[in-house]
Amino acid sequence: MKRLAKILAVATLLAGTTASAAEQPTIGYVDVRTVLVESKAGKQHKASLDVFIKDKQTAIKKEEDKLKSLQQTLEKEMLTLTEAQKQDKQRGFQEKVQAFQKLAQEAERELRQKDNEYTNKALEEVRKVIIDVAKEEKVGLVLGKTEMSVLYAEDGMDLTAKVIKKYDSRPAAKK
Repeated sequence: MKRLAKILAVATLLAGTTASAAEQPTIGYVDVRTVLVESKAGKQHKASLDVFIKDKQTAIKKEEDKLKSLQQTLEKEMLTLTEAQKQDKQRGFQEKVQAFQKLAQEAERELRQKDNEYTNKALEEVRKVIIDVAKEEKVGLVLGKTEMSVLYAEDGMDLTAKVIKKYDSRPAAKK
């Protein structure tokens, strides 16, 4: 009788182990960078950044041309100016060069700020979409696909396309 109880206990343990092995959580991954770039919102963001960059480059080029012209004028005038006038003109030119550099730095800062604002807002929304897709697909664990976090994964585990599709189908994405 004790032997039968031991056999039943072992069989129960084995059955439980087999059942839990069959019910292992599924794992998926999402390339968040691809979602941010390939989604409708990402493409709209890139287009608006391209317009912003072009506008800033035009303004910077215009200022650069003015500086070059001023420099050429100064070089011609230097022969006829007194030492005090030369120093005054060079000081004025240096101030304009510094203002130009500040303009370029400000444009770069604005670009980074716009990109960071989009990324932070979009990441928050994408995380919610990832949770929805994971629940729909009954995925127990979703990893981010980067160089170091996912070294190998089967194609069927990639949820990126589904996340992009669901992210694009949101009402806010249809602007």
